[in-house]
Amino acid sequence: MLLVTLLAVGAPASAAPADWSKESIYFLMIDRFRDADPNNNQNVTKGDIRGWHGGDIAGVMEKLDYIKGLGFTAIWITPHVKNTGRDYHGYGAVDFKDVDPHFGDLAKMKEFVSEAHKKGLKVIFDIVVNHTGPQSPLVTEHPDWFHPKCDIANWSDEKQVQNCWIYALPDFDQSKPEVRTYILDYSKFWIDQTGVDGFRLDTVRHVPADFFAWYSAELQKVKPGFWLIGEVWESGPAKLAVYQKAGVNALLDFPIAETARKVFAKDSGFALLAGVNKQVEQTMPDPKAMGGFLDNHDMPRFMSEAKDDKINRLKLGLTYLFGARPIPILYAGTEVGMEGANDPYNRVDFPWDDQKNPDVAALVKRLNEVRKASPALQSGETVDLLIETKQYAFARKAGDDLAIVALNNQADSFSSAVPVTDLGLKDGTVLVDQISGAKVKVANGAFTPALTGRAGAIYRVQPSSFLFPMLGGLIVIIVVAVTGIRRRRRR
Repeated sequence: MLLVTLLAVGAPASAAPADWSKESIYFLMIDRFRDADPNNNQNVTKGDIRGWHGGDIAGVMEKLDYIKGLGFTAIWITPHVKNTGRDYHGYGAVDFKDVDPHFGDLAKMKEFVSEAHKKGLKVIFDIVVNHTGPQSPLVTEHPDWFHPKCDIANWSDEKQVQNCWIYALPDFDQSKPEVRTYILDYSKFWIDQTGVDGFRLDTVRHVPADFFAWYSAELQKVKPGFWLIGEVWESGPAKLAVYQKAGVNALLDFPIAETARKVFAKDSGFALLAGVNKQVEQTMPDPKAMGGFLDNHDMPRFMSEAKDDKINRLKLGLTYLFGARPIPILYAGTEVGMEGANDPYNRVDFPWDDQKNPDVAALVKRLNEVRKASPALQSGETVDLLIETKQYAFARKAGDDLAIVALNNQADSFSSAVPVTDLGLKDGTVLVDQISGAKVKVANGAFTPALTGRAGAIYRVQPSSFLFPMLGGLIVIIVVAVTGIRRRRRR
């Protein structure tokens, strides 16, 4: 019994419905990821940075092992529905129930989700409920389904933000029952047809929250436990909390992402990051169900924002991303240190034939392993231990599991002692960095992280040495007992 109990301690508990705390997400733009099927390359002009480049679902499938090999457990893809013109990004739909022929067809989408599931990878579709493309037949067939055309002049005016058109895209009027029915119908279609695990909801702040209260409840009837993560591009947590209260399980953590970029790329102090994290934790109904990221397809890549020592800054930011509260999301290419300014330069093709910075990809893989092994890193409470301008340490606690994240954003080595008495760590306790393997010891109620300039660590307590002889002895006893039973049976 003791052996079974000890071995069970390290086994991860099964996730509750809509609990994605154990997941880590790899995000990619279909058209810019991988071209594996030349038969669907109509109108492809790779020299045109704003045109179609040939990436397809077959290409994503071809790299499922690559994504899983990095340690990710879920894939979020940009919209796969039929677009028109040069809308390679997928956000200007003309048919919400059809796969864009540049990407494949319905059979290929079904195959993609099925193959991902076989490999233990969840799939998230990018779904747009705010608008359609200007060439959609809906615009002429049902003009009453849309708000009157107007531009957003005041982004602080909620009525304008929710009722006017963004980028000249016809804006659905979700107050109309027939519009709600239509949006729910195509959303249900993709769940029923493919078995997809969740939706990333685009432009959530441009849709009234009451729509999502209804929409999320309806989707739960279709597939209990179905997960939603919404895009509310706001710096203030209160703006995001409205939608989580309405039923959107998770929100992209823009408050943390924007602050982390200021700290790790541009040298703002850690007090800013710790303060924003506390605001999010105090404001959001479920702060642990937030999606963290360093960059995405709508903002300059982190590497282009970093002022100097770019790779080490990226590694430090990634250590924070996988050690902090939000569910980590990585934009394809960040693991190889891709650069890129604003759209469209942040959307160039993945460099499969010229992958640089293998040490960054190796770090991402290791960080995924570390997070997967620690309940504290998945869903633990955050306890700040040391907050200085260039040095930061915080603990994550969940039950008996404890992890300490230390970050050094200066050229010199980490020099300050991190107090840990309140964590219950006694003098002589050995802490092991799960990234490098370096060990430090608690003395006088504190420890000094073994970190060189601009580096990070995630420490866990070294297991007591008595445990392993005990397990070995128990295993020997069990083997001897089983052998004896078998011998008696033979007699």
